[in-house]
Amino acid sequence: MTYTWQKITLYIVYHMHYSGYGLARYCSLFCVIPLLLGSCGSNDDSLPLSSSLSSDVSSREADRLLQEAKTYEAAGDKNKAIDRYREISKKHPSTKAADTARYSEGKLLDAQGDLLKAFDAYQDLIINYPGSPHYAAAIARQRDLALAAVNGVIKNNFLGMKTEISPDRKTKMLANVRDNAPQAPSASEAQYQIGRVWQKNGNAQKALEGYLRISRDYPTSPYAPEAMFQRGQILIMKAEKGNQNRAHVNQAKDIFEDLIQRYPTHKRAKDARNSIAKLAGQDTQRSYDTAEFYRKKGNEASAIFYYKEVIRSARSGELHNMAQKRIEELSR
Repeated sequence: MTYTWQKITLYIVYHMHYSGYGLARYCSLFCVIPLLLGSCGSNDDSLPLSSSLSSDVSSREADRLLQEAKTYEAAGDKNKAIDRYREISKKHPSTKAADTARYSEGKLLDAQGDLLKAFDAYQDLIINYPGSPHYAAAIARQRDLALAAVNGVIKNNFLGMKTEISPDRKTKMLANVRDNAPQAPSASEAQYQIGRVWQKNGNAQKALEGYLRISRDYPTSPYAPEAMFQRGQILIMKAEKGNQNRAHVNQAKDIFEDLIQRYPTHKRAKDARNSIAKLAGQDTQRSYDTAEFYRKKGNEASAIFYYKEVIRSARSGELHNMAQKRIEELSR
């Protein structure tokens, strides 16, 4: 501060000498300078700004824009209302009007059918204004919008055209729903829908991962049995359409057996039992076909081995009887 005073004093003396003005002209400066510089004991040469004053100005401007937006909305000019609401949340995000503006923007976009932008407006409110009185309503409506995106086509551009939403966008929306309220029933529902989106899209690996997370994070959810059953079905499909990978079939069996043990009264437990029986039948048929292959090649020992596998897996029935007959023929 001393250095600053020296500069000011030299400046005034210089101009008094060369300008011809007297001391009276400049003495008033010495009265004003301390007010500008603040306390003489301060080491800070900067001039502090009043944060409270800036906040008050921002709040008043936000309130003005909010009232203007409401006027436009009441007059039916939805687009101008949306613009004003958005301006508040962007330029005055810390004001009391900001969360109401964001929620109102979302509602108008929602009403216009622009559901993706409405979803994003609700998401911004949920993340940035958790204490808002509109929080619960935004959470609930956001779930509805995510499900609308999953189950159909929604407005996806500024022209108002309805198009199919990409699986990445759908699953991102569902992940928001899940993570915004991880303890709510909507969380497990959203996670189940993530698996469903990828299954319908044909991405078996991501579908398996999506369904597996339900068993891990939401084992008591009503969606857990269905998620387990779908995992088993996907693995069977991979085995049938791929390279007949027995590991996939065995893993599917394990999942079905786990489902029956965990949820014995659920309707999918019955379906799991039927699937296990079907897999066993397929195994029996595969063993019989292999035995027939070796019999026709003249490899009797290998043929008998697989016929015995048929008898072991099928205690009765047509294949059991046919395998028994072949063993008798080859053993003569």
